[in-house]
Amino acid sequence: MDSLNVAFGHRLWWVDAFIGDAERGNPAVVVLLERAMEDAKLQQIAFELGVSETAFVRRVGDGWSLRWFTPTVEVDLCGHATLATLHVLLNELGVPGGELFFQTRSGVLSGRRLSDGLLGVDLPRAYVEPVDAKVLGGTLGPVSEVYQAGASSVLAVVKDYDALCGLSVDTLTLFLVPTSMVIAVCEGGPSVDASIRVFAPRIGIAEDPVTGSAMCAVAPWWADRTGAPTLSVRQVSSRGGVMHARLFEKNVEVAGLTRTFFGGDLRA
Repeated sequence: MDSLNVAFGHRLWWVDAFIGDAERGNPAVVVLLERAMEDAKLQQIAFELGVSETAFVRRVGDGWSLRWFTPTVEVDLCGHATLATLHVLLNELGVPGGELFFQTRSGVLSGRRLSDGLLGVDLPRAYVEPVDAKVLGGTLGPVSEVYQAGASSVLAVVKDYDALCGLSVDTLTLFLVPTSMVIAVCEGGPSVDASIRVFAPRIGIAEDPVTGSAMCAVAPWWADRTGAPTLSVRQVSSRGGVMHARLFEKNVEVAGLTRTFFGGDLRA
């Protein structure tokens, strides 16, 4: 028995972010790193876990280092995995409340508890500029407006909720659109101000279940359209999700409900 290995690996939690009454949200696996790990190993773990995003969080000084990986690539920003990480720190690890700060590839992000069980994270605001609809190559069918949203996203406005739900998108054709993320948006939807679908084949995600980072573009678009700095959004996907956003000068506070699905240890 002296040779029995009782060492545990890094702890992990599967968290569903942006859940609702009937919405299962977007799953992220949050891995608490006890030590630094090579990038290739992080990518391999994300591939094995197979969810849209795996978040790797590690204590650094008074804050936290946070990185996000899809099954195929590291990304600069992920909203739902940041919300999931905040959930783990507050609800699973018992980190004292208040403002928590994350060092990321998109700068320092912050998060906090809000009212009614919501958690909120601050993500960098995108500035939307009109572009020619030809950039989409007809992949979304008829669209009324198209915007460049930051360096790596395109936002396309479709007619209404039925048109949004009825989109039939060819992933290979969409891959040819020169952007990392394509956001289809419409006004309205069941009990919300606006609804979206999000496609990101270039980073290994054909269609994302719920996309917190999309609010970096949707919130400024909504404010320009309506003058309102706040909105609620439903993401139409097989899992579904509900998000809330509040626009500020340089960032967007994105809020939602979360739950832990399971936890365990990573033997890596």
